[in-house]
Amino acid sequence: MRSLLLSVAIGIAGFPVLAHGQSAVLADGTVLQQKVPLEIWATEAPLWDIDIAGKTLTAIGQVVTVPASINGVPYGIDGTEIISANGAQLGLIDTATFDRLSDTFALSRDAVFLSPCPTCGPWRLGPVRSVFSTSEARSAAVGLLDRDPNAQRLIEDNFFRIALNCFLAHRQVLPADFLGRIGIRNAQGQYPTNPFQLPPRTYWRYPYSSGGTLKSAGHIYVDLAGNEYRIPDLGLVLELAENVTIGRIRSFQAGSATLPPSFVVNDALVVLNPDPRIMMHAIGVGGATISPEVLVEALGNGVEVSVVGYMVSDHVLFGIELEIADYWHPSMGIVVSADRFSARADRGDLRWRGILAPPEGKTLWAVIGKQEFAVPFVVDPVTGVGRYDMRLEDLNLVEHTTLDMVVRDAETDDELHRETFDFSEFIRPDDDA
Repeated sequence: MRSLLLSVAIGIAGFPVLAHGQSAVLADGTVLQQKVPLEIWATEAPLWDIDIAGKTLTAIGQVVTVPASINGVPYGIDGTEIISANGAQLGLIDTATFDRLSDTFALSRDAVFLSPCPTCGPWRLGPVRSVFSTSEARSAAVGLLDRDPNAQRLIEDNFFRIALNCFLAHRQVLPADFLGRIGIRNAQGQYPTNPFQLPPRTYWRYPYSSGGTLKSAGHIYVDLAGNEYRIPDLGLVLELAENVTIGRIRSFQAGSATLPPSFVVNDALVVLNPDPRIMMHAIGVGGATISPEVLVEALGNGVEVSVVGYMVSDHVLFGIELEIADYWHPSMGIVVSADRFSARADRGDLRWRGILAPPEGKTLWAVIGKQEFAVPFVVDPVTGVGRYDMRLEDLNLVEHTTLDMVVRDAETDDELHRETFDFSEFIRPDDDA
């Protein structure tokens, strides 16, 4: 049974199993040790409560204690981030910044009203969805539970304000009944035929949703008195949802002084995440990061985009992960990738694919051990990206399980960029594997 739980925990968190005898330090300085024999736990369920003072998160009946460090390494909550007053990303929320998880602070103190670039709107105007379920967030606090109905009302107002103004920017391509779909209706439940003559807010219906998902896994730790703590040494992630849409942008607006950037994919409105607690990032060609300053340059009508985010209603997606597969910007520098590995140790065969951007004036090489191989690539006439499909034989894939992709200047042969890729997990040992 323990091996099954361990597999579940690793699958949820994506973290390796850690060694016995680990230690953790809590925010108040309490030192903990792993319980012996090891006792594992895991959660993947809606968040039920946040204890700011105690630095704990509760889900599915389990109280998870967030440590200040594990084995001396500072600990942060994946899926979250800290945003400075000018929109700079400063890292993960940790025990020192734990109160940033609160709906109240995310609405006021931690909201960011400045734009990350001269031509786009601000991104972090406050949450449009609580970290708790809608019904819980609307409820008065029971005992010491973290509940604030006033904050929930402001969250709902924030959603309708952002969604309504974005609708007006994209109304030419969105369905005529879009406002009705997201909850703006009259006493009879009908949607407004004229968005400039809206029904009273009394009849606006904010959609219900579950709480943010707490994905966590780890071991039981104990203090000197024998008190037990669930310490997430295998991983801790807080996310509102993992909803996905893929398609071409039909309408795009870069934002304004009071609105984040938004666009339409199919009949869904996509708004860049306005919640200052929730991590947001974008990637372009080869998985390279697109900085906030240039992201709006990558977006536009006709661009194909993949978006992961969280929904409010069934028609508004707030994007937290964007991928624009073939986009490259000089701020990314040289980008080279290697993926889709297929390897056979018995035959020494290795095959993989990848890209090079920008390819002009460059050559590409693969270095395995002391062997170096030229990697031919073809420039895509549409995207301008160099693409290659490489296959090698008679390699020693027992001693060598990584390769370096090296970019050189085509005229001088000077090395411009080098990146190492590990393909060990893709190696098949023999024909029977």
